[in-house]
Amino acid sequence: MGAGASLLRFTATERAFHWAFALAYLSLLVTGLPLWLSGLRPWIPWWNRTIGVRLHLAGAVLWLAVPLLVFGLGDRQALRGAGKHLARFAPGDWAWLRRFPRWFFGRAREPGDVDRFNAGQKFYASFTAATSALLLLTGLALWPAGEGSAVLGDFVLGPGSVRAWRDAHKVLMLLILCPLGAHLFFALLHPRTRPSLSGMLRGRVPAGWAAAEHPRWFRRVAPPSEPRPPR
Repeated sequence: MGAGASLLRFTATERAFHWAFALAYLSLLVTGLPLWLSGLRPWIPWWNRTIGVRLHLAGAVLWLAVPLLVFGLGDRQALRGAGKHLARFAPGDWAWLRRFPRWFFGRAREPGDVDRFNAGQKFYASFTAATSALLLLTGLALWPAGEGSAVLGDFVLGPGSVRAWRDAHKVLMLLILCPLGAHLFFALLHPRTRPSLSGMLRGRVPAGWAAAEHPRWFRRVAPPSEPRPPR
């Protein structure tokens, strides 16, 4: 491998699944904020509550349907493999977390023996999966609700429970804002992780970056002729 060499990090199916989920996820956030924060509504000339609710529900349908479509039609084995890597926490992940403050400020040269995903990515994936499931549950409970009752919500918590479900939905939305902002920061701005964005856009990442930030994964996937980073 030469100086400009690259490695395949994400397949087309993995990238399609990520963007299908992420764009619909962001659309839910964008359409949900005006429903909650009335101060935003004057800035959207065409907005009214009916349109806002319908856009939010349309985003929810896309959020569920498009990733499922990608999973059904794409390379399911690649998606399962990525999911297993994200769900598997190893002793090296705890070492990465201990190094994280120094790593963040560029003082730690080595991230530890990191595999395909680091501990931060794994925690964010777990957090997103858990909050997504809860957002789906509370959203389904509110789905039939206008100003009256929600059929599923009333069935679970009793009549008049719309407010409780709505408050839970809002709290979950608040919880995701900071981790989502951190995810965008690391993808777009932080110098040590910004090269990873090319993997989600084009599928490939610089080999030198992979060797420095994900050495265990690099040793597993790089051609035998490529110099290995130290263990």
